[in-house]
Amino acid sequence: MNIDRAIELALDNILKEGLTDIFTTPFEVSLLKNAHFRVFLSTQIKARINSNSLSGLKVYPISHVLFPKKDAYDFRRAALIQPVDTITYLALVLMYADVIEKHRIEKRNNVVFSYRLKPKSGYLFDPKFNYTSFQAHVTERQKSRRVKVLVKCDISNFYDRLNLHRLESTLLSLQIDSKLIKLTNELLLFWANRDSYSLPIGGNASRILAEAALISVDDYLRSLKVQFCRFVDDYRLFAPDAKTAHAWLTILVERLYLEGLTVNPAKTIIEDVSKKSESSTVISEEARQVANELRQGRIIVGYSGTIPTKFRELSEREISELKEAATEALEEKITTNQILQPDDVRKFLRIVVASGDYSKLFLYQSLVEKFPQFTPLLVDLLIKKESLIPIELKESIKNYFSDVLSDGAKYPEYMLIAITRLLGTKGFSNSRALMELFRSLKRNSGAYIGRTVLDALSENTTRTDVLEIRQYYPRADLWEKRSIIRIVNSSLSEEEKRPWLKNVKVHSSEDYFAIESFDPKQAKK
Repeated sequence: MNIDRAIELALDNILKEGLTDIFTTPFEVSLLKNAHFRVFLSTQIKARINSNSLSGLKVYPISHVLFPKKDAYDFRRAALIQPVDTITYLALVLMYADVIEKHRIEKRNNVVFSYRLKPKSGYLFDPKFNYTSFQAHVTERQKSRRVKVLVKCDISNFYDRLNLHRLESTLLSLQIDSKLIKLTNELLLFWANRDSYSLPIGGNASRILAEAALISVDDYLRSLKVQFCRFVDDYRLFAPDAKTAHAWLTILVERLYLEGLTVNPAKTIIEDVSKKSESSTVISEEARQVANELRQGRIIVGYSGTIPTKFRELSEREISELKEAATEALEEKITTNQILQPDDVRKFLRIVVASGDYSKLFLYQSLVEKFPQFTPLLVDLLIKKESLIPIELKESIKNYFSDVLSDGAKYPEYMLIAITRLLGTKGFSNSRALMELFRSLKRNSGAYIGRTVLDALSENTTRTDVLEIRQYYPRADLWEKRSIIRIVNSSLSEEEKRPWLKNVKVHSSEDYFAIESFDPKQAKK
């Protein structure tokens, strides 16, 4: 793919899907709607890639935020990459993404279901291939009389443990332009602090590279007639008996070892599926919901798994099944048990929504304190259903979370991000608590909490607050600076903000999104 097409596709995709599917889409993405800014940005990114050097890319180091994964007590190290760097990284990878796709097992073989390249309308991947179609295929294969044993396994810390030098060797074997591969490798090594491991988690560029890293593993398994399919690092082996299942699992383990990867033993299951039952051939309603929302091929992180972080609206079928369900037993568990079970929490929240009885959310404190990983899910639910929650309960929730911010305890950053987001939302807003948190933040408080606080304050500030926030600008990081600029620009009078913004334009000339936020690009006269 030529560089102009790759940059155009990267811009379209980020405008459509955001910088990452882990964090809430930042306001910077909306600036890409300005066609004149896009043209300017394309020129800058093209020059950076054509420099063929790491220094020419002008990228910043990345930060990370631990964020709940789909399983209990498991976390992903989500990457926080600057907007221009994200676009540059994606455009660079898209220049050879079509070559990677050509070397993968063909779609028609129904083996690899993850991130099949098929750009359309700003989306990058074929909507027919996703986690739900992977699940459906596994269900269908289990019905076969020849499949008696199913092996379920995944790669341990796949993105974090992916060896960058081995990835480079794999890409070179695909006959991709060596200059592009070298530039990609230099970029990844820079972001990994020269540690030789780790792809940034959360963006489509890394997804494409992760698929490339497993091409040789897939081909090896196929050459030995191993019957399998996978979605990213999630493998399923379809064996005729236990002996073969163990042999095939050993083959996979040994081949992954050559790539510096290992199978997660705690999540490896060898299952007898010889006795076909209705339950083993049914796709969950949740999976069907996922499929319905993946019409354009976007694979959304956070809605599924044991510990979802985003609340998915219930289907009519789910509402019908759950709206009359009793919650007394679940309420008793939530109230009295010291340790909660994820399934109980999820079921309780779904029943509350199906029944429309949001007064039952008075148990929110037990949910948060006994299973903190559910905080992002609860907050997402509260925000989406704000208008349906009793006023007294909303006030209680607001006061509780405001106290959490002010009590001085050390909370995980993902919890603070979720709470801050809630207290910046209509119905729960508390600018006083947010300003107190802003004043108390230290440089080691986290990679993104400062930006989150400022975004939450953007619609809830007085002139006095804005002047105080503006004073912090010289010490702020790039994410925070752009949010401060937006607050100042939208809150102060023209006379009061003009001199300050003029200085910003001088000192932040390389941060194109910062300048665009208050001085939009226009057609040249």
